Amino acid sequence: MKKKILFVVTNHVKKGNTGEKTGFYLSEVTHPWDILIDAGYEVDFVSPKGGKAPIEGFNLSDSTNKKFWLNAKYQQKIENTMRPDHINPEDYAAMHYAGGHGAMWDLPNNKKLIAIASTIYENNGIISAISHGVAGLLNIKLSDDKYLIGGKKINAFTNEEETAVKLEKTAPFLLESKLIEKGAIFEKSGLWQPHVTVDHRLVTGQNPQSAKAVGEALLEQLIISETVSKLTMFEVKENAVEQFRKALTAYVAASLSSKENIMSEAFFERDKPNILWLIERWNEKRQLENFSQKKQAIALQSLAEKSLKTAPRTFYVKDLEPLTKEQWRKTSKKEDNQLVIMLFVDGKKGTEQHFKDTYHIAMPQFRSEPGVVTYQLSEIEGDETQFVTYEKFRSNDAFQFHLNFPPIKPVIEYLETSIKKPPFQNGLYNLIEFAPLTRE
Repeated sequence: MKKKILFVVTNHVKKGNTGEKTGFYLSEVTHPWDILIDAGYEVDFVSPKGGKAPIEGFNLSDSTNKKFWLNAKYQQKIENTMRPDHINPEDYAAMHYAGGHGAMWDLPNNKKLIAIASTIYENNGIISAISHGVAGLLNIKLSDDKYLIGGKKINAFTNEEETAVKLEKTAPFLLESKLIEKGAIFEKSGLWQPHVTVDHRLVTGQNPQSAKAVGEALLEQLIISETVSKLTMFEVKENAVEQFRKALTAYVAASLSSKENIMSEAFFERDKPNILWLIERWNEKRQLENFSQKKQAIALQSLAEKSLKTAPRTFYVKDLEPLTKEQWRKTSKKEDNQLVIMLFVDGKKGTEQHFKDTYHIAMPQFRSEPGVVTYQLSEIEGDETQFVTYEKFRSNDAFQFHLNFPPIKPVIEYLETSIKKPPFQNGLYNLIEFAPLTRE
């Protein structure tokens, strides 16, 4: 597990020809830093030229600023930032761009920093930025030659805020306008209001007032990125089904009582009651391994050795539209006649990004349907063309509404034209939950 975060700061010292000094804005480093080090992460600093980084907004009445500044280790790091050519992107789980007006001049076109950010992101890392630091994202391109920010929700220091500080003609460009020009979907709040946007492992904050919230959002994304998601299918001998269900129920109950567990559910297939599924998510791989030593896990493993027709089939997956623990544990209502669907999708090579993009647009609308309890899209680890959806509805009527919901049309079009072995219905599983069976 990577426990290092790379912070990017500017070397630029002058606000155009105004004679005013600039640099990185101190609180846009210290507030995220404070949250991350408390969570056990190490922070390194890089700047375009390396060496001492100039500071803007040096305010030690801010207790977090003071905590950072009195930390000898980190004061040494900020006085001696690394150069980009000294950075190995593989060492970092995330990259954070601090703002301050100086970032507008020397971050957007630094090719080495752009390459580092692209590599970290494509290694499933997280990119975050605050205020003018978002300028560092403008020219990041990924391996498909598309801009990182293209089509993603972004926020940053707004045109109105630039005008309010009377630097709209001094800055090399208006950041909000330039982000929109590069294809970002720009969000904003009023002057100096905290605003944080998260979209596809990209976290952005509007202004210095958003710094703490950006740190919190970045930490949440880091936690999600370390999640272990596992689907296991058991084909049980008919005379052992009842006993195996009891063992699975005990396993689910024990795992749900663990604070490290995110979700744990067990099902049987509607058409094949002897085929059982265990779906679980844990904060870290180590926590799942530790739980495997619990008596309920050992009992399930022992029973599996003599009760199955074939070896268990296990899928490790990566969630593409992450949910929180609270969202995963959302339940149906007592009066609901719950319906759970899993759909395995094996896409044609070269179409996988289109599939993900299509779902990314549709997912918020799917989750807003009144009859949807949970909806998730995951990529099966080891094959980027294979996916699985998890869809929990309050009733069959809710599912039928979903099938006729206009945003599903592009998804259906993909499924009918771009999978390896049509029809897509062959990959569909209708599941009946038997553990934990909790209801609102």
